Amino acid sequence: MKPADVEVVLEPVDRRNYRKLFTMQPRPEQTSFVTPPRWTLARCYVRLFGDRFEHLPHLIVAAGEVVGYATTVCDPSSADDYWIDDIMIDAAHQGKGYGRAGLTETIRMIAARYPRCRAVQLTCFRANTNAAALYQTLGFEPTGGVDEEFSEPNYKLSGAALAKFRK
Repeated sequence: MKPADVEVVLEPVDRRNYRKLFTMQPRPEQTSFVTPPRWTLARCYVRLFGDRFEHLPHLIVAAGEVVGYATTVCDPSSADDYWIDDIMIDAAHQGKGYGRAGLTETIRMIAARYPRCRAVQLTCFRANTNAAALYQTLGFEPTGGVDEEFSEPNYKLSGAALAKFRK
């Protein structure tokens, strides 16, 4: 299967499927780039970034198999406070196009769910050069700002680059 042919769906995490989130692991050298699955779920359910935000965890599913997860933190009343808080593809499924497909579906979900959204943002660790390259091929650009929690660079997808993800 070519990466361009990869199809995934986002499945909301709930009491029926949350354990599938816990079985996923990044490659050992990637552990510092992503929140561990239990922590990412906890961050969503304690509403870490505040009550004005919707904290949404999703499994990334391909051909009925969970291959990764993504969490978003979005302020529906804003124009540009829409964040992909975490996205990870399980080590066993990396290199198959699931990262690009999962990121694409996550952006599409944000754009469809939040009509006011004019920008999607994320943070990328400087050492995670593969992820940064992927983000930039999809239209994300460095903002010049850094994340308060990790002091790592922020990226933004907006304008025509975001419009390509709207249905």
